[in-house]
Amino acid sequence: MMTGLQSLVSLAITLMMMAAVILLWRKHKSPWLVAAFVAECVGLLCRGVLSVAPELFSSTPVLSSVWTLSALAFATGLLGYAIETTQRR
Repeated sequence: MMTGLQSLVSLAITLMMMAAVILLWRKHKSPWLVAAFVAECVGLLCRGVLSVAPELFSSTPVLSSVWTLSALAFATGLLGYAIETTQRR
């Protein structure tokens, strides 16, 4: 039960971050936000693979690397947007 709850919370966090990026993009149309959104979609896809087919995830170590790199790309997108926004002011 606790694993299921952790999965749901993790999914909720991901969806909330995606919603926040979409709301920011609607106002600012920054390519950094597009990059962050795409990266988060890739992370969500990796999370789905882990949930649906954990044996595939463990037998294909590249998926773990892709998941980690997608988190890095998401963070880079948000940082790029923050730098872009602060330089405009």
